[in-house]
Amino acid sequence: MQPATSNQAASKKPIFWIFLFALIGITLFVGITKYLRGDSSSDLYPEDAGRDEVRVKNLADLQAENQSKLLTYAWVDRAKGKVQIPIQEAMKLVLADIGSKKPAAAYPIAGVEAAPVAPVAPAPAATPAPSAPVVSEPAVKEPAAPKEATKSAKPAKVAKP
Repeated sequence: MQPATSNQAASKKPIFWIFLFALIGITLFVGITKYLRGDSSSDLYPEDAGRDEVRVKNLADLQAENQSKLLTYAWVDRAKGKVQIPIQEAMKLVLADIGSKKPAAAYPIAGVEAAPVAPVAPAPAATPAPSAPVVSEPAVKEPAAPKEATKSAKPAKVAKP
């Protein structure tokens, strides 16, 4: 018999190598990923610095235009009579409009009282009885007489020539 310590030492060796291999693999993966992604700063691409300034300026212009549309009065279309008003005023008008209306369902609700039942048309008059009496078959039929049982359930054996 082998001592218990040798079994424990033998089982720890593969775990150490697996752990070491996994650690090396993760390190290689992270290193290769960083190398392939590279540095995306503007120092590496000086031609993008000018484009960055243009983009920042365009964004500032767009935000200023949006603020002016949200906070000032202006004509949208004079011919049609459409006017732009500040957002705070628009919200006050919408709230006043909604508050003046009676609440109603957004879509029809079919309830018991909301769905009236249509009157049922009377049944057509009964047809006159035929001249000959109709004989109906009895509700319960008598069982049929049992068939004669064959002598055997197996087919008869045929003699071979």
